[in-house]
Amino acid sequence: MHAVAVRLKQRSIRLIRNTVLDLRYGGFLGGSKKTDHYHLGAANTVNTDYGMMPQIFNGRIAESDVLVDVGCGKGRVINWWLSRGLKNKIVGIDLDEEIAAKTRQRLRRHPNVTILSGDALELLPEDGTLFYLYSPFSDAVTRQFKERLWERFQHRGNVTVLYYAPYHLAGFTEDPRWEVEEFRLDMTGMAGNHTEQDGRLAVIRMKNG
Repeated sequence: MHAVAVRLKQRSIRLIRNTVLDLRYGGFLGGSKKTDHYHLGAANTVNTDYGMMPQIFNGRIAESDVLVDVGCGKGRVINWWLSRGLKNKIVGIDLDEEIAAKTRQRLRRHPNVTILSGDALELLPEDGTLFYLYSPFSDAVTRQFKERLWERFQHRGNVTVLYYAPYHLAGFTEDPRWEVEEFRLDMTGMAGNHTEQDGRLAVIRMKNG
Protein backbone atom coordinates (compact mmCIF):
# COMPACT_ATOMS: atom_id res chain seq x y z
CA MET A 1 0.00 0.00 0.00
CA HIS A 2 2.86 2.35 0.77
CA ALA A 3 4.27 1.91 -2.74
CA VAL A 4 0.86 2.62 -4.26
CA ALA A 5 0.53 5.79 -2.18
CA VAL A 6 3.98 6.95 -3.28
CA ARG A 7 3.11 6.39 -6.94
CA LEU A 8 -0.17 8.28 -6.58
CA LYS A 9 1.63 11.18 -4.91
CA GLN A 10 4.26 11.27 -7.67
CA ARG A 11 1.60 11.29 -10.36
CA SER A 12 -0.35 14.05 -8.61
CA ILE A 13 2.78 16.17 -8.44
CA ARG A 14 3.43 15.45 -12.12
CA LEU A 15 -0.10 16.49 -13.12
CA ILE A 16 0.06 19.72 -11.13
CA ARG A 17 3.49 20.57 -12.55
CA ASN A 18 2.38 19.93 -16.12
CA THR A 19 -0.84 21.91 -15.72
CA VAL A 20 0.88 24.94 -14.18
CA LEU A 21 3.45 25.20 -16.96
CA ASP A 22 0.83 24.56 -19.64
CA LEU A 23 -1.32 27.40 -18.33
CA ARG A 24 1.67 29.73 -18.14
CA TYR A 25 1.87 29.43 -21.93
CA GLY A 26 -1.77 29.71 -22.80
CA GLY A 27 -3.74 26.56 -22.05
CA PHE A 28 -3.84 22.98 -20.77
CA LEU A 29 -2.23 20.59 -23.26
CA GLY A 30 -2.97 17.21 -21.68
CA GLY A 31 -4.30 14.24 -23.56
CA SER A 32 -3.40 12.63 -26.87
CA LYS A 33 -4.97 12.60 -30.32
CA LYS A 34 -5.17 9.68 -32.71
CA THR A 35 -3.53 10.58 -35.98
CA ASP A 36 -5.50 10.88 -39.21
CA HIS A 37 -2.25 10.26 -41.09
CA TYR A 38 -1.30 6.75 -40.02
CA HIS A 39 -1.18 5.74 -43.68
CA LEU A 40 1.60 8.29 -44.15
CA GLY A 41 3.69 6.82 -41.35
CA ALA A 42 2.73 9.38 -38.70
CA ALA A 43 2.26 8.49 -35.03
CA ASN A 44 -0.46 9.70 -32.68
CA THR A 45 -0.08 13.14 -31.08
CA VAL A 46 1.28 12.71 -27.55
CA ASN A 47 3.11 14.99 -25.12
CA THR A 48 6.61 14.74 -23.75
CA ASP A 49 6.26 15.08 -19.98
CA TYR A 50 7.90 18.20 -18.55
CA GLY A 51 9.53 16.01 -15.91
CA MET A 52 11.56 14.23 -18.59
CA MET A 53 12.81 17.33 -20.36
CA PRO A 54 15.75 18.22 -18.10
CA GLN A 55 17.14 14.72 -18.69
CA ILE A 56 16.69 15.13 -22.44
CA PHE A 57 17.90 18.70 -22.98
CA ASN A 58 20.11 19.89 -20.11
CA GLY A 59 23.66 20.40 -21.32
CA ARG A 60 22.74 19.62 -24.93
CA ILE A 61 21.55 23.01 -26.23
CA ALA A 62 24.01 25.71 -27.29
CA GLU A 63 23.12 29.39 -27.64
CA SER A 64 23.81 29.14 -31.37
CA ASP A 65 21.49 26.17 -31.96
CA VAL A 66 18.39 26.46 -34.10
CA LEU A 67 15.93 24.16 -32.33
CA VAL A 68 13.50 22.08 -34.39
CA ASP A 69 10.72 20.06 -32.75
CA VAL A 70 9.76 17.50 -35.39
CA GLY A 71 6.18 16.45 -34.71
CA CYS A 72 5.73 19.28 -32.21
CA GLY A 73 2.04 18.52 -31.60
CA LYS A 74 0.57 20.79 -28.94
CA GLY A 75 3.95 22.34 -28.20
CA ARG A 76 4.89 21.25 -24.68
CA VAL A 77 8.57 20.95 -25.56
CA ILE A 78 8.51 24.47 -26.96
CA ASN A 79 6.84 25.66 -23.75
CA TRP A 80 9.69 24.15 -21.78
CA TRP A 81 12.36 25.72 -23.99
CA LEU A 82 10.71 29.11 -23.51
CA SER A 83 10.40 28.57 -19.76
CA ARG A 84 14.18 28.08 -19.60
CA GLY A 85 14.66 31.53 -21.09
CA LEU A 86 16.08 30.24 -24.36
CA LYS A 87 16.36 32.93 -27.04
CA ASN A 88 17.24 30.46 -29.79
CA LYS A 89 15.29 30.38 -33.00
CA ILE A 90 12.67 27.65 -32.49
CA VAL A 91 10.75 25.85 -35.23
CA GLY A 92 7.93 23.39 -34.59
CA ILE A 93 6.66 21.16 -37.40
CA ASP A 94 3.51 19.05 -37.34
CA LEU A 95 1.63 17.19 -40.05
CA ASP A 96 -1.74 17.81 -38.37
CA GLU A 97 -2.87 21.19 -39.67
CA GLU A 98 -5.47 21.71 -36.93
CA ILE A 99 -3.04 21.03 -34.08
CA ALA A 100 -0.31 23.12 -35.71
CA ALA A 101 -2.71 26.05 -36.11
CA LYS A 102 -3.69 25.95 -32.45
CA THR A 103 -0.07 25.75 -31.35
CA ARG A 104 0.86 28.63 -33.66
CA GLN A 105 -1.95 30.77 -32.26
CA ARG A 106 -1.07 29.97 -28.66
CA LEU A 107 2.61 30.85 -29.09
CA ARG A 108 2.14 33.81 -31.41
CA ARG A 109 3.54 36.29 -28.87
CA HIS A 110 6.97 34.68 -28.96
CA PRO A 111 8.87 36.13 -31.93
CA ASN A 112 11.55 33.45 -31.87
CA VAL A 113 8.96 30.68 -32.41
CA THR A 114 7.64 29.52 -35.80
CA ILE A 115 5.11 26.70 -36.17
CA LEU A 116 4.85 25.02 -39.57
CA SER A 117 2.20 22.60 -40.80
CA GLY A 118 3.04 19.89 -43.29
CA ASP A 119 5.53 17.18 -44.16
CA ALA A 120 8.63 17.51 -41.97
CA LEU A 121 10.77 15.97 -44.69
CA GLU A 122 9.98 18.98 -46.88
CA LEU A 123 9.89 21.67 -44.19
CA LEU A 124 13.22 21.20 -42.39
CA PRO A 125 14.67 24.69 -41.90
CA GLU A 126 17.95 25.27 -43.71
CA ASP A 127 19.57 26.62 -40.52
CA GLY A 128 18.35 23.85 -38.18
CA THR A 129 21.05 22.30 -35.98
CA LEU A 130 19.27 20.41 -33.18
CA PHE A 131 16.27 18.25 -34.04
CA TYR A 132 14.01 16.72 -31.37
CA LEU A 133 11.89 13.63 -32.04
CA TYR A 134 9.45 11.92 -29.71
CA SER A 135 9.12 8.87 -31.98
CA PRO A 136 6.81 10.70 -34.46
CA PHE A 137 7.29 8.36 -37.42
CA SER A 138 7.14 4.77 -38.57
CA ASP A 139 10.43 2.99 -39.27
CA ALA A 140 10.15 3.68 -42.99
CA VAL A 141 9.59 7.41 -42.52
CA THR A 142 12.32 7.64 -39.87
CA ARG A 143 14.74 6.23 -42.44
CA GLN A 144 13.52 8.77 -44.99
CA PHE A 145 13.96 11.52 -42.40
CA LYS A 146 17.54 10.39 -41.77
CA GLU A 147 18.31 10.55 -45.50
CA ARG A 148 16.69 13.96 -45.81
CA LEU A 149 18.85 15.30 -42.99
CA TRP A 150 21.95 13.96 -44.70
CA GLU A 151 21.02 15.39 -48.09
CA ARG A 152 20.30 18.82 -46.68
CA PHE A 153 23.02 19.23 -44.06
CA GLN A 154 25.98 17.02 -44.94
CA HIS A 155 27.85 20.04 -46.31
CA ARG A 156 28.16 21.48 -42.81
CA GLY A 157 27.80 18.42 -40.58
CA ASN A 158 26.77 20.14 -37.33
CA VAL A 159 23.47 18.32 -36.86
CA THR A 160 22.30 16.59 -33.68
CA VAL A 161 19.10 14.58 -33.28
CA LEU A 162 17.68 13.98 -29.80
CA TYR A 163 15.41 10.97 -30.27
CA TYR A 164 13.28 10.20 -27.19
CA ALA A 165 11.64 6.75 -27.02
CA PRO A 166 13.66 5.66 -30.07
CA TYR A 167 11.52 2.81 -31.35
CA HIS A 168 12.88 3.08 -34.89
CA LEU A 169 16.57 3.68 -34.32
CA ALA A 170 18.01 1.00 -36.57
CA GLY A 171 18.18 3.27 -39.61
CA PHE A 172 20.69 5.43 -37.73
CA THR A 173 22.64 2.71 -35.92
CA GLU A 174 23.16 0.75 -39.13
CA ASP A 175 24.41 3.80 -41.03
CA PRO A 176 28.14 4.63 -40.60
CA ARG A 177 27.48 8.27 -41.43
CA TRP A 178 25.90 8.75 -37.98
CA GLU A 179 27.15 8.41 -34.41
CA VAL A 180 24.55 7.13 -31.92
CA GLU A 181 24.82 7.25 -28.13
CA GLU A 182 21.97 5.85 -26.00
CA PHE A 183 21.02 6.86 -22.47
CA ARG A 184 18.64 5.33 -19.94
CA LEU A 185 16.28 7.88 -18.37
CA ASP A 186 14.65 7.91 -14.94
CA MET A 187 10.93 7.27 -15.44
CA THR A 188 9.99 7.60 -11.75
CA GLY A 189 6.52 9.11 -11.37
CA MET A 190 5.60 8.84 -15.03
CA ALA A 191 2.04 7.66 -15.68
CA GLY A 192 1.05 4.50 -17.52
CA ASN A 193 2.91 1.38 -18.53
CA HIS A 194 6.26 1.86 -20.19
CA THR A 195 8.39 -0.25 -22.48
CA GLU A 196 12.17 -0.38 -22.46
CA GLN A 197 12.32 2.17 -25.27
CA ASP A 198 10.05 4.66 -23.46
CA GLY A 199 12.83 5.19 -20.94
CA ARG A 200 15.63 5.78 -23.41
CA LEU A 201 17.15 8.70 -25.27
CA ALA A 202 19.32 8.42 -28.36
CA VAL A 203 21.71 11.28 -29.07
CA ILE A 204 22.53 11.08 -32.77
CA ARG A 205 25.21 13.16 -34.43
CA MET A 206 26.04 13.54 -38.09
CA LYS A 207 29.62 12.73 -38.96
CA ASN A 208 31.48 15.11 -41.25
CA GLY A 209 30.20 14.83 -44.78
